[in-house]
Amino acid sequence: MKFAVISSRFSEKAGAALTTLNKSCEQKLCELEVEFEKFAVPGAFEVPTLAKKILLSQKFDGVICLGVVVRGETAHFDFVAGNVARKIADLGVEFAQPVIFGVLMTENSQQAEARAERGGEFAQAAFDLAQELAKIGT
Repeated sequence: MKFAVISSRFSEKAGAALTTLNKSCEQKLCELEVEFEKFAVPGAFEVPTLAKKILLSQKFDGVICLGVVVRGETAHFDFVAGNVARKIADLGVEFAQPVIFGVLMTENSQQAEARAERGGEFAQAAFDLAQELAKIGT
């Protein structure tokens, strides 16, 4: 199995959480003895675009989408959070492959840090779904 791991780079309020999220995901993939390739995009909003391109390449068994979006003082959070979640979900259905929504949507950086260890859970979810889909075949 081989997965693509996409991470958003921009998160001035939760940089430490984003680092932990990525490390936790990568550690779990190593434990599962799964190959993976890392990709980075400027922000969470760009994750679905790269995910679709990766899925079209047919070089990977799934995509794990990681990022952190912290609510700010404007409505920007609402537009990003809802659209990113919807697009990532749509890609999983469209391509019938694991496209894991590992973008943390939090009210503050403390919540992001508290949830950052979940990267391993997202990796495990991709692995488990890929195995279940493999049972069905093409």
